[in-house]
Amino acid sequence: MNRSVLFGLGFLAMSSLDSSAQYSHRSTVHDGFGDRSTGGPYTHWSSGAQPGGIRISWAGATANFAGYLQTFAMQPGKDTDGDGLPDEVDLDNDNDGLADVTELEGTGFSPNTVTDHNNSDSDGDGMSDGVESLSGSNPNNSNLYLRIVQIAEGGGGRQVFWQARGNHERKYVVKARTNLLLSAHEVIFSNTVGGGVAPWYEVTNSVTDATAVPAEFYHVEVVP
Repeated sequence: MNRSVLFGLGFLAMSSLDSSAQYSHRSTVHDGFGDRSTGGPYTHWSSGAQPGGIRISWAGATANFAGYLQTFAMQPGKDTDGDGLPDEVDLDNDNDGLADVTELEGTGFSPNTVTDHNNSDSDGDGMSDGVESLSGSNPNNSNLYLRIVQIAEGGGGRQVFWQARGNHERKYVVKARTNLLLSAHEVIFSNTVGGGVAPWYEVTNSVTDATAVPAEFYHVEVVP
């Protein structure tokens, strides 16, 4: 009984001597902050204490992550938009033209509206979230997006109706062509649109093509 206890104490003493010769530091590059520490020939810099600190600098759409930030991806095979960049280091996971942080915070829309940063078309209406941000339409309503909804004869010519955002928040341009290959387009409307009800100010606007030979092709675009 006594010998068993003495053996256990001896083992603990040996373990203590052995560990003192090793270097260990619990801080990792993921903890964000800490300090520089050394142990024998080893030196460890935690993320927050490295020279220059952690920072992100921008040059247009390109971001530079200083220090240990974004040095590797824990899930390199997860690439939502297939652009070769893992989602962890991709600023726009779904390649819809809106940065992930913009989609998560909802700041690309008025009113503030959160969208799915891993789905380029959150409401499945055929228009990407980035396009809906540009046109001012609701990205979570598949019935609201920039489109021509009807072309009809009447009112002294051919009438073109399209969904728009009112309140004079966007400028729309409607163009007409008689032949997609041979003729140049003609602008038949270029202006903002009023009306609609908050918060999305949805309105169906119209313009009449009163030329002697009405066009056969029309399209509408929004000017940023």
